[in-house]
Amino acid sequence: MSMSTALSGLMAAQTEISATSHNIANVGTVGFRSSRVEFADVFSSSPMANQRTAVGSGVTVQRVAQDYSQGNVVTTGNLLDMAIEGQGFFAIRMAPNGNVPGGETRFTRSGAFNMNATGGVVNASGDALLGWPVAMDGTALTNQLGQAVPLTIPPIMGAPTASTEVQLQVDLPSDNGMLGQQVFPPVAPFDATDPTTYATRTPVPLFGPAGTPVEAEAYFIKISGPDPITADTVYEVRMMVDGQEFLPTDPLILPQVTFNGAGDITAGGALDFGPAGLTLNLGGSQLTTNPFTVQAVSHDGTTSAGLSNLEVDGAGGVWATYGLLGRMPVGQVAMANFTNTQGLKVQGKATFAATADSGPPIAGSAGSLGFGNLRAGALERSNVELTEELVNLISAQRNYQASAKAMETSTSLMQTVMNIRS
Repeated sequence: MSMSTALSGLMAAQTEISATSHNIANVGTVGFRSSRVEFADVFSSSPMANQRTAVGSGVTVQRVAQDYSQGNVVTTGNLLDMAIEGQGFFAIRMAPNGNVPGGETRFTRSGAFNMNATGGVVNASGDALLGWPVAMDGTALTNQLGQAVPLTIPPIMGAPTASTEVQLQVDLPSDNGMLGQQVFPPVAPFDATDPTTYATRTPVPLFGPAGTPVEAEAYFIKISGPDPITADTVYEVRMMVDGQEFLPTDPLILPQVTFNGAGDITAGGALDFGPAGLTLNLGGSQLTTNPFTVQAVSHDGTTSAGLSNLEVDGAGGVWATYGLLGRMPVGQVAMANFTNTQGLKVQGKATFAATADSGPPIAGSAGSLGFGNLRAGALERSNVELTEELVNLISAQRNYQASAKAMETSTSLMQTVMNIRS
């Protein structure tokens, strides 16, 4: 009996040394929860035995309990590093690994995340952080964990569109001496390479069908000026796009703009070019005594906007900024908690799985009742207290040595009995 009692002490001390060594080894693991071994004495006796003289039968491991206390939070500067200050876990969807198909939902306090090539928010193992879709004001559309999806931050936003209208406001000189063209109208036909065939020109911004800039220029040809019959001045407008001339959409309508004696447009303020219908709007343009000047120019084409800024608020809302599109919500980090955290199953990689003992996960958002706040740009370190673990290691070593001594003594007693001669 004393031999088995001493053996149980050795095994218990070995278990405690293993648990303490595991804690020490993971002192630098982000989000790691330390563990401790809880023991119970073994006591058995027959119903007729005298309880006053009964002796215990050793020790057994009752459980290995996890410590879910808060670890130190340190600032990292990485926008997608997140730390939970208080209760709760991140929900992650496991990536395929070897023969494991993936797709299982697990829970962790480790918030070391980054973006992969497709914009997915993942950890170093490729496991996806789960989040909820949101409305344009950032409000989550659901709070059910079963409806959470891998959080994705699109690298670009918006579909590119070609320019359909160019707003061009110019001041055209009333003095012919300021023009390259000297004959009105010119004798030679329009030629973009011959400055004597047009009065002046200007580049204009334009996007093609792919939403990328294309080279475009507007040319102004003076057709006529004030004379004894009329005070009007007429200019013909030509459009060159990528080295090719855009002809008027309607060949029966001349692309001409007319100014009255006061220098204001009286006709041809909007001209249509090209087969796709590009409108050149000259509203606000006028004749002046000044040299040719572009007062304003813009177009309605759009290009895909790239991600320029990212932030995560205290409630787990993820906001992205895409160029001129501005700041918009892309999701909300899903969090979970449990009625009995000690019932969670340790899965490695600082992750846990729900069990019947832990109860089903309770979903919620950071900062709500029962959940801690989310701190972006920071990580929660391991909650292992190294000094305490070293003391525990020494204590477990002494316990192991003492149990070994008890076994040695028991062996010596048995040998003494075997040496008794009748």
